[in-house]
Amino acid sequence: MKPRRVEDRQDHYYWKAKKEGYRSRAAFKLKQMNRKFGLIKKNYWVLDLGASPGGWSQVAVELGARVVAVDLSPMKEMEGVHFIQGDITSGDTWRKIREIRDSFDAVICDASPKITGNWDLDHFRSVEITEAAFRIAKTFLKPGGNFVVKMFQGEETPRLFSEFKKFFVFRKLHSPPASRKRSSEIYFIGKGFGGKFRPKRDLD
Repeated sequence: MKPRRVEDRQDHYYWKAKKEGYRSRAAFKLKQMNRKFGLIKKNYWVLDLGASPGGWSQVAVELGARVVAVDLSPMKEMEGVHFIQGDITSGDTWRKIREIRDSFDAVICDASPKITGNWDLDHFRSVEITEAAFRIAKTFLKPGGNFVVKMFQGEETPRLFSEFKKFFVFRKLHSPPASRKRSSEIYFIGKGFGGKFRPKRDLD
C-alpha cells in the first residue's frame, strides 16, 4: 500500500492501515460499523462484493467469519477467503458463488465506480453498483441476515433507502468516522433480512 495522492500522505487512517497490516484504509470503516451495529459475528459466512484489495475481507476474517470475496480486479490470496474474479452483475459470477455456498449471514459491499469528478455521473454509476449488490443480497442472504452497502449521496439516495428498508427489521444510513470528510459516500445498513417482507428469491 503506497501513498498515491497528497491526501493519502496526510491521512490518519491510511497510515494506521499501513502500520497495522491492512490492505486498505477502508478496513477501519467496517471495523467501526461492526462495533456499532454488530454486522459480522464468529462463524458467519460473509459475501464481500467489490472486495479487492481485501481490506473488508481481512476484517471479516479477523471477526471469525468465512468469506467469499468477489471483484472484477484480482486480489492476493488470503487465508479464510475464497476469491472469485468476476462481475457481480454476471450470471456466471452468481453461479460461481452458488458453487461455494447458496446462502450467507451477511452481504457487504464497499465497491465504487471509477471517479470522473462529474458529481451526477459518479452518483448514478454508484447507484448501479448499489442496486446490483442489493439484487445479490436479496438472493443470497439468509433470513435474519445483515447487509451493508456503500452509495454516493445524491438525488437517488432517498429512493434507494425507501426500497431497501422494506426488507430489513433495522435500517439506517450511516457515515463512519473513517470516511473521508470530503467524501459523499454513505452506507446503507440493514439487519434482520426478511421479516414480514420476506421476498421471493431472485433466480439469476
